[in-house]
Amino acid sequence: MRTRLPLTLAPEWRRHPAPWLIVAAFALNVAAVQLPFMDMRRGLGSTRTYSLPHSVQMLWESKLYVLAVIVVAFSVVFPFVKLLVLAAIVTGKARGRRADELLAFVERFGKWSMLDVFLVCLMLALANDQLLVSATPRIGVLCFTCAIALSMVTSAWMQAQLGRAHLREAPEAGALSRLVLWQWVLLLLLAGALLVPFLEIDDWLFNDHPVSIAIAIAGLWETGAQVLAIVIGLFLVVAPVGGGLLTIHVLGRVRRGLPAESARRFLGVLRHWEMLDVFALALGIFLVEGRSFVKTDLSWGAFLLSLLLVLYWCAEALYERAVGATSPRA
Repeated sequence: MRTRLPLTLAPEWRRHPAPWLIVAAFALNVAAVQLPFMDMRRGLGSTRTYSLPHSVQMLWESKLYVLAVIVVAFSVVFPFVKLLVLAAIVTGKARGRRADELLAFVERFGKWSMLDVFLVCLMLALANDQLLVSATPRIGVLCFTCAIALSMVTSAWMQAQLGRAHLREAPEAGALSRLVLWQWVLLLLLAGALLVPFLEIDDWLFNDHPVSIAIAIAGLWETGAQVLAIVIGLFLVVAPVGGGLLTIHVLGRVRRGLPAESARRFLGVLRHWEMLDVFALALGIFLVEGRSFVKTDLSWGAFLLSLLLVLYWCAEALYERAVGATSPRA
């Protein structure tokens, strides 16, 4: 008598890598919850281990209940919810329109799971080249980063496989010139947000030096977290800069009446990996949570980042009003 497995794959997913990617991402997420993210030492005190549950505990004990809930929701609960949704689709529990809606939902919010990784990267960057303070990355943060990236790749691949990652309607000709000008303004602001310091250290234990996104990535590399430096560079530099330049290229082709479908599809991939908004939220949480680690003051880079994000959101609203249910990023 043959034993029937409790879960079987839907026919369309039996030869697809998605089920195995889901299993791998789940294993990495489980490991990340249990493993330490970073070791920190301040002054002459003992080294403290920073992990995902520990970060939530510190926020809760500091009576920062809203921030604790945000970290739990995005970095603890949502990664497993997303994998559960993907598993429901590949096993055929969710089909048709319901599968479309669930997949669109986890795709929209999947990147916010990187919130805690950005918090760790901020602490590592600030502790770089300091005498009385040190921070060392541990295997947990790498496992978590790989788990989130793997789940994002899987969901995007599944969306393409289902044929539901359709291109949206191109803008009307009259709006193209304004959109091109807007994109150049956004690129200039992006350059400022990447290069201008967003934090100034105001702590006697630390060497006083400004911290920008570019400096933070270099600091991660110098602390031995080369993989994190590459990943953060892709999320905060390559994807936004490439997306902006490619948007201008796409708009130029559309203005000249040339085909731009391939470029628009690649642009959608780049925009999928932009995470400046996630980094901005992590910076806000760090300014509250990180006071026990290092005293800092906001600098001009933080205001440029905020302005950049506000203009992105305004551009999206104007674009949707002019074209109808479309996005300036796709």
